[in-house]
Parts: sequence; C-alpha cells; structure tokens
Amino acid sequence: MIPRVAHFVWIGRKIAWVYALGVIAAARRGGFERVLLHHTDVLDADTSVVELSAEPRVELVPLDALGLVEAAGGPNLADRYRELEGAAARVNLLRVALLAQDGGVYLDADTVTVRSFEALTAAGGVFCGEERLVYPGSAGTGVLSRVRPAALLRTSARDVMRRLPRGDRLFRRVERIYPKAVNNAVLGAEPGHPLLRALIDRALALSPEERRVRYAFGTHLLQALVAEWKKGGLTVLPPPVFYPLGPEISEHWFRRRPGARLEDVLTPETLLVHWYASVRTERYVAAIDRAWVAEHANDRLFAALALRGLGETSELG
Repeated sequence: MIPRVAHFVWIGRKIAWVYALGVIAAARRGGFERVLLHHTDVLDADTSVVELSAEPRVELVPLDALGLVEAAGGPNLADRYRELEGAAARVNLLRVALLAQDGGVYLDADTVTVRSFEALTAAGGVFCGEERLVYPGSAGTGVLSRVRPAALLRTSARDVMRRLPRGDRLFRRVERIYPKAVNNAVLGAEPGHPLLRALIDRALALSPEERRVRYAFGTHLLQALVAEWKKGGLTVLPPPVFYPLGPEISEHWFRRRPGARLEDVLTPETLLVHWYASVRTERYVAAIDRAWVAEHANDRLFAALALRGLGETSELG
C-alpha cells in the first residue's frame, strides 16, 4: 500500500498563492492523511504561508536537501545534485529521494487536485500518468528530432489550437496523432519500490553530456525506464487523469472564456490537473490570488478549477 501522504517540494523563500493553492487542494480533495510541503529555505511569513500553516493536514517541513539525496543514493548522487543549477532540475532528484525514503504521492506545485487518490494509494506499487506531447524523450534530444515533418506538423497544429477560441476542443479530435509519454509531475510509490531504486541508478549512470540536457533527470529518465519496465507493480494512467490539457494547449486554462465550465475539460477520470507553470504562465502566476479567482470564476477555466480544488463548488460547478 502507498502511504496516504502527499509530498510537495519548494526551493526558495517566497511561495506565490497559486502554488499554495496546489497544496491546499491536495489537503482538501486528495484523500490524504497528511500533506507535507518540504522547503529548503526559510519561508517568508507572507499571506500564502499563513494560509498554509492554518490548513488542516498541511505541514511545513524544513528539508535538508543534500542529506536526503545522499541518504538515497550516496555521495555520488549528492554530487549530481550540487551540479544542478535550476530549482526544477534539483526537484527531479528530490522527489525520487523522498519517495524512496518515505513513499507516498509526490505532486508538483503547479497542480490542482480535484478528486481523491485513495483508490490509487490502496492499490500499492508505483503509479504515474501520461501526457500528449510533440517531442517525447524517446524521439531524441537532437535538432533532427525536431525538424522531422511529422513533428513540425504537430507543432504547427498545436500552436494554432492553443490560440483558437475553444482550441482545446479541436485538439481532442486530433490528439491521437500526438504521442503519449509519462510525466513525473505526479508520482506515487511504496517506500523503497524497485522502480525508484532503478531511477536513482540511472541518474548516477548519466554521462556528463547527458546530465546537461534539459529534463535529463526528470521526464526523460522516467520515460525511458517505464518503457522498459518488466517487473510489474507499475500503473500508467491515461492523460485525462492528470493532464487533461497537455503542454501549450494548457494555455486555455487562463484564456478568457465566458461561461467557463470545467466539465468541458475534465472527465470522470480526472483526479488532478497539472497546469504547466513553465508554459506561458508567468504573467498569471503573480496575478492569481483569491480575489482573481472570485473575479474570473465565470470566464476563466483556471478560476473554476481553483474553486473546485478549494472545495468551494459542487462536483459539476
């Protein structure tokens, strides 16, 4: 059985409210007994932190990042962690180390939980979800992989659909031509699961050149391992469960949409939404707070999603 504990990792002193939302939604909607926000820095005591501290089941936990990584993979993995400069790259190692040590469900901060994970945690083993991509890691990381005619066509079509009103609906009609690949924004596992050990071993085996590639320690590592995994105990969930709007199409979460209705996007399978903070969202991250959510509840899908995550609407609202 997977422990009914959700893990978030935060690197930095300040947490924007939209990321605090992810933690609160997991506590209110995810069916977890505990929701832990592991932070590597002393957090500023701002509105977000005050709200998190007051939320039942949420715990703010100081994290010794190097100590955790070394305990999971030895001094060599700690050296890999020191080499990484970006917070997102470091979190790729921290999530695996946390789950290897304690088990539970790791969630990225740019997620909003809308339904309980209890069935998944009760099933045990390890689970992750697929998203729809143009360039999965299996396609390679070189320039040639991005200029193949099929990839160029998919890229151009997706760019049009992210701009069109209701382009997400059009994408649903053609999504079958976009490859599916796993993402590590949501990863659940029993403590010490062999797949986690295999991820750590593969991280240690990456060459210096491979370590410099974006996503090398994250999605690419997980995609390669999942594609080869034969030992069982692994559940791979389809895109609607965690990634109902994939990258780029995810811009529709934030575009003006009068009469925004979550049932246009979510399915009965959807447990959580990963909204891709790295994809054209910078201007929204700073602006979104409770007032923004209230103001845009009827014309932004993300505002409706936030209310669902907070438990402030009905299942159909």
